[in-house]
Amino acid sequence: MGWEVEFLHALQTTRNGFTDTIWKGVTMLGEEIFVIAVIMFVYWCIDKRKGFKMMNVYFVSAAIVAGVKALVGRVRPFNHAPDKVVSVGEESTDYCFPSGHTNSATTLVSLVVREFPKARKVTLPVGIVVVLLVMFSRMFLGQHYPTDVLAGAAFGIVIVLLFGWLYEFLRNKEEYLAFVLAPAAVIASVLIGIFADADFQDTALTLTGVMTSVYVCYFIEKRKVKWIVKASVAQNVMKYVLGAAGAMLLYLPFELSAFDGVTVWVTAFLRFFLIGVWLIIGAPLVFKALGLYDKRAEADDADVKVS
Repeated sequence: MGWEVEFLHALQTTRNGFTDTIWKGVTMLGEEIFVIAVIMFVYWCIDKRKGFKMMNVYFVSAAIVAGVKALVGRVRPFNHAPDKVVSVGEESTDYCFPSGHTNSATTLVSLVVREFPKARKVTLPVGIVVVLLVMFSRMFLGQHYPTDVLAGAAFGIVIVLLFGWLYEFLRNKEEYLAFVLAPAAVIASVLIGIFADADFQDTALTLTGVMTSVYVCYFIEKRKVKWIVKASVAQNVMKYVLGAAGAMLLYLPFELSAFDGVTVWVTAFLRFFLIGVWLIIGAPLVFKALGLYDKRAEADDADVKVS
């Protein structure tokens, strides 16, 4: 670990107000909210099945990384060597191996490259640059060691490769994952709530809360709602604005001081369970009610069923 501390120390000797601002902005490309925003654009506006697949693989990747962090228990560099490494910006409170931001960025890039092969000439080089920038930002900000970010990238690539085959195997029956993954998420939530420490609880219950609702709601959506993704550019813009606004309306109230003393089951599990319900089935119901889809696609679908 000694050489890594020295590397971070040397890196931070280049710090100034401008570079701090730049790298704090860059690191947001690895934030969960950014990744989910991109995936929801795919789900709402491009391809429902691809969006659901990307969500699933991303959640699995994030859950595995959170579990490894808790098991390894590697202390952040600014805590381990405060005389040589400082935390630039907000201090991360959990453990650091592997890097969650790097894993998120790598998983998203790997999924986009895999799911949209025709765009690889653009998405692959751009994605590599994005991942490298996020990796560098996490080190520059003093949140991670070099081996943390390398491991985070490796986890993302491997998980996308491993779980990609599962959806090929399931073909158009991917919603049946709900029968396995939703109960698993609930069981994990109970065990985490009982045995995990506070820092891990918040992250883990956030993941299990949204995973539970996403799996169940997608199963329902595919059978009952059946909304049409295809839409005009204007309709897609409207869908995304309405969908994002609804998610924020569910997210923000839990940030109020009135919730400071409330159990993590409310601020983490319940909050993200409700957000998952909105993302997968609530927003599509609104889109369908407002007619934000291509009516010709609905007519074509009806003709196929009749024939």
